[in-house]
Amino acid sequence: MSREVIGRLRREYVLNPITALAFYTSSVDGQQYLLAGEDTDIKIYHVQTSRLCGQVSVFRAQSIHGIAVAPEDTSAHSNSLILVWGGHSVRVLPRDTIEDLISGDACSKALTRSAIPEATGPDWIFDGRMSPFGDGRIVLLTAHNEVIQARVDLDRGSLVFGCVQSPSRPILYSGNFFWMSEECVLVAAGTVFGEILIWNCYLGTPDQEQRCEVLFVFTGHEGSIFGVHISPEIRTSTGETLRLLASCSDDRTIRVWDITEKHEGPGQEKQNGYEDHISDARETGFGNNVEVTAQDDSSTRCLAVAMGHVSRIWQVEFSQHQSSSHISDTVEIHSFGEDATAQKWILSLGLGSAGPGASGVTSGTPSAKLTHHSTSSNHSGKHIWSHAMASKYGNLLIATGGSDGKIALIGNDTNPSSSTFISGGQAEPIDMTLDKRKVVSWSLTDVLQSSQADTSTPDAQGLSNGVSSSPSRSSKFKNAKEVFNRYTFISDSRLLAATHSGQIFVGTFEDQVQWAELSLPDEIGQIILSHALSGAPRTNQIALVGTVAGDIYYYNDSGSKSLRSLSKVDGKILDIFCLSNSGSIPTKGGQDVAQVGGSTTVDGQTLQFLVTILRSPKAIIIQVDPSGSMVDQVEVAIDPSFMVTSATFTQGYLVLGSRKGKLAVFKQGQDGRYSAILTFEVHRGETITSILPLQSQGSQPKNYILTTCRDGKYRIHEILDTPDRTDAVLLHETQPPLVSSIEGAWFSKSSDGTKNLMLCGFRSHNFVVWDETQRHEVATVDCGGSSRSYAWTPVLGHPDGFRFVYTKAGHMHVFTQTLAPRRTLRPGGHGREIKAVSASGRYIATAAEDTVIRIWEYVENHDAHSHSHPRPQTKKAHRSLRCVAALEKHATGIQALRWHGNTRLFSSGGNEEFFAWRVRRLASSSSSSNSSNSDDLSGLAVVCEAAFADRSETGDARITDFDVARFNDDNDGARESEIGGEEEEEEGGGEGDVFRVSMALSNSTLQTYAYAPGPGTFRLLRRTTYTGACLTQVRHLGASHVLVAATDGHLAIYPSAELESAVAAEQVQGSSNSNESKDPNSNSNSNSDADPGTAVLPSPAIAIPAVVKLHQNTVKTLDVRRLPDTPATASTTPTADEIPAEYLVVTGGDDNALGVLHISLLPAAPAAPTATRVKINSKSIIRSAHAAAITGVAIARLGDGGQGADAIVVSSSNDQRVRVWRLSGWRPQQQQEEEEEEEEEEEEEEEEEEEEEPRHVARVRALLLDERYSSVADAGGLEVFEDSEDGDGDGKGAGSGRTDGRKKKLVVVGVGIEVWDLDI
Repeated sequence: MSREVIGRLRREYVLNPITALAFYTSSVDGQQYLLAGEDTDIKIYHVQTSRLCGQVSVFRAQSIHGIAVAPEDTSAHSNSLILVWGGHSVRVLPRDTIEDLISGDACSKALTRSAIPEATGPDWIFDGRMSPFGDGRIVLLTAHNEVIQARVDLDRGSLVFGCVQSPSRPILYSGNFFWMSEECVLVAAGTVFGEILIWNCYLGTPDQEQRCEVLFVFTGHEGSIFGVHISPEIRTSTGETLRLLASCSDDRTIRVWDITEKHEGPGQEKQNGYEDHISDARETGFGNNVEVTAQDDSSTRCLAVAMGHVSRIWQVEFSQHQSSSHISDTVEIHSFGEDATAQKWILSLGLGSAGPGASGVTSGTPSAKLTHHSTSSNHSGKHIWSHAMASKYGNLLIATGGSDGKIALIGNDTNPSSSTFISGGQAEPIDMTLDKRKVVSWSLTDVLQSSQADTSTPDAQGLSNGVSSSPSRSSKFKNAKEVFNRYTFISDSRLLAATHSGQIFVGTFEDQVQWAELSLPDEIGQIILSHALSGAPRTNQIALVGTVAGDIYYYNDSGSKSLRSLSKVDGKILDIFCLSNSGSIPTKGGQDVAQVGGSTTVDGQTLQFLVTILRSPKAIIIQVDPSGSMVDQVEVAIDPSFMVTSATFTQGYLVLGSRKGKLAVFKQGQDGRYSAILTFEVHRGETITSILPLQSQGSQPKNYILTTCRDGKYRIHEILDTPDRTDAVLLHETQPPLVSSIEGAWFSKSSDGTKNLMLCGFRSHNFVVWDETQRHEVATVDCGGSSRSYAWTPVLGHPDGFRFVYTKAGHMHVFTQTLAPRRTLRPGGHGREIKAVSASGRYIATAAEDTVIRIWEYVENHDAHSHSHPRPQTKKAHRSLRCVAALEKHATGIQALRWHGNTRLFSSGGNEEFFAWRVRRLASSSSSSNSSNSDDLSGLAVVCEAAFADRSETGDARITDFDVARFNDDNDGARESEIGGEEEEEEGGGEGDVFRVSMALSNSTLQTYAYAPGPGTFRLLRRTTYTGACLTQVRHLGASHVLVAATDGHLAIYPSAELESAVAAEQVQGSSNSNESKDPNSNSNSNSDADPGTAVLPSPAIAIPAVVKLHQNTVKTLDVRRLPDTPATASTTPTADEIPAEYLVVTGGDDNALGVLHISLLPAAPAAPTATRVKINSKSIIRSAHAAAITGVAIARLGDGGQGADAIVVSSSNDQRVRVWRLSGWRPQQQQEEEEEEEEEEEEEEEEEEEEEPRHVARVRALLLDERYSSVADAGGLEVFEDSEDGDGDGKGAGSGRTDGRKKKLVVVGVGIEVWDLDI
């Protein structure tokens, strides 16, 4: 192996875990930025706009674990430096580096060179702090409880380490600093074995004596200490000053300790050192070293213990907005855990002369209670690895970074308002929260009193003048159990609420909530209001009211407080639905909101409502003009058993959803009546809660509808109407996380002009709003569950705004949110290790241990918010991965993915799971996304087309790998290499195509099926068992053979099912005598009619493959390419059947080696005219190609035509290196005369040739072209695909085997994703 590094690789994009965060305030513009450590680099984000301002490389090959920015009030010298550490590495960056990146005045490389060089410490570093006193000192805490002093030498441009201090050297898992004075640093250290050490480190000059003073050693946690944090001084209402410590552990508990140093009285010696606490900090084992006495600090100083996370807690921190000048008996604590949640806790300090009797707390020591306040679930998968806090205007902003690469903000960075809880119209502040939300709670008595007070005040705010007073019957209730049971919003600020007895109130939500009771006709009697009385937010909002007697009344919000009679139907009214052709409603401020269900008005146009009647064979469509006059009534013929739960109009069709999970499509006939032309089942027994028509522009707009269902899924159907029939095609079906029942949907237009699909529904006792486009939770409301009356509406002008009303404990509660309590600063990806990747050319699919499949596009990323930045930007657009679909159907870890074209994706996992997915691109308009006429929903629609059901008896094997090829397509298995080869159809085949699917199982089974997409059926073609070793890889070699690899280091080549059938038909009696068992390590079969280097594949009765040993153990990855056809020189031109098919196979093993195999599938021999022969031309192994197991290989390019043939191969490994190789010598040039001469010699020496490689095989030469550090740990695979500058692809990527360009892209996956530019 030789080396020639010539710069073939350039890393373009990284999506990795966020391992460090720190807020930074620019000294130039005063705005807030976030510094995010992602692997070796720091990326700078503008907090308000989420814009990526730039990035700077900090370390060569070490992830960043911490960033320390000096407080704004520190001296100029300290405030001009930023401390960064990770592992043993430390670096100090000048603030000018960050400022230049923010302003766009410098490049990353120049900034890196101007910074102080990277330094290496003597041990792993857990925490670091810059001195706030302007002397340039730095303190670092190591993994062995050592404090290292360091200083920045600006003259020499280096970091100089000083003395090391430690009272003892236990192994730490966490640590925290607090500067007490210029000479003293308070240290909190959490050990591996559950102890917490609190000690003072006195800093002095080298000439002075340095000493350590141990203050406390706490025990109590039942696991390793993963996080500790020292609070600032806290002033209580009694005037006492406290300093606290919070700790978190492997035992899932949070403990709060009092570490206030008590001033000793005269004659008392100050406790100093371990002798007064514990013999020594343990260096191994859990449990107490000495007996705990009544004076043990662990029992007297532990103030509170709480358990909240479902798994380990990594970090804990006190809120920063509580300064020593603030007097309070409550303290906020935040924790961050393995369960990917951030939780807020409230510590209530109870001061008294005696604490809890059982705790042995001495006089004056506070007792406390730690109470869980809230949980934020902003990340997917596992682990919040980093967080940062900043306090501004008295409000706290928290940033979290997860294993999914996402950065989330909890709170609002632009003057957030406080949350209030209002009871009976009186506002009472209960907490300083970080978002614009409030909850209003009203009893029926409160509403009645408010409406009466408003009636007596002509100029009441929010109500029209000249409104008649409410009827006298409102002065008392119908019965003692009278409560609100029906709600509907007629605008985002106007609510109708009805009681059991038929009283109706109108609530106006402005600065103060005002109520008024509607005047009802005397003859109305008791009424039943439909749940579909809702009105979309428009001018002249209206609603209809139905009664048990069939009366229909009209109400519009024009100032009148009375109902008007509109119509009457025969029977009891069940529901009233709004019907509209428009799914998007323009609103103020350029925002768009579309609401599912509810009444709608269109200025100057008639309004249509569907009225359903109990046990009636018809429903009525009522047309109303804006003035409230009925224009017409139209009948709808409906099955009485079809219980309508949702309805809409879409392009002339009436679509109804039922309680039993069916959709019905109606069309108007010649007589004007609507009758059903199509009925189909969406989900048996689950209510269809809403139907939303989707706008589609263009010359031929598509008729799309989106439905939500109580099975937790939403679906998109296309209604196809042909002269022969009407049909509905399922295009998309998915189940968003965190929502178990979806009740509705709407589109919200964000500030950058994009439309986000918002879903709302229930999860347990919570009402949840979910942004499906951005894939994050917008809000959670604890309402008690879905078994109650409720209604909801979007709030105008606020993308995350909505209002939700519900009944709980006999009271009406209204939750209002105008700004989400959390938002995404940078979107993420998988929250667990990625195990599989496949590229189609247009799309990249990844699958991880979180059982989610994500489909990405690699596109140019123009900063959507750059116009909001105060300075003009001149940076070029960068490219990034954009997630366009997330598929959640697998229940076990996903093992393999494979594209076929751009429209078919296949996936496999544990428990023999195998799914076929159909991918379509929704028709989109050519207009800009900022246009109000653009499509509601564009992008990908994905549906699971089929699920594999032919599992084994136990069904517990893993489908470790598979390959897919279309029948009658020889080139679909191993990818072609030549330019101008037959191009695969972008659509991946039509509905009538049949695919050959070969699966490799962990129980050593190889099975091949014929998959028919239309009916979604799998027909078994062949099943065979290998030696017992787990199969890890499988590839089709054209239509005739299947190549598999196993954990024993062997490769085996089986005939395909069609070939085996032909061989079996020609099998003659006694043939078994000439096909005896062979050595698994042999490269040839013992059939005497075959050439020495050739293996004649046996019949299925024998099922012995051609076997080749390459690796010492597991073959972890494999790539195959079919070589260009180069027939030997001959006097006649051979036919296609006479040309051997040649393949290059490159493998990566658990033995750190690369394997190279060159094989040929030769035409049939005369003795066996149907048996294609397998010839092993050459095999070679490249030892120590990496320093760890090779987990991904890909053949990026092959040489031309076989003249001096070589191959460019890329490999990735667990050593976090990506290497580019040139492999040559595996296909030597030969003359026909030499071949004939060799064949004669081989016939004479057949016995010897069975034990040796063919003599004409040359040694493979490997040249290392490039090597780069990879930021992806635990690499799970790689894929090479064609570069597509527009990000849209052309179907000619890795999935189709096109290699006609010198520029390619390389994607490496594992714990994160990175994309490389590859020059081949």
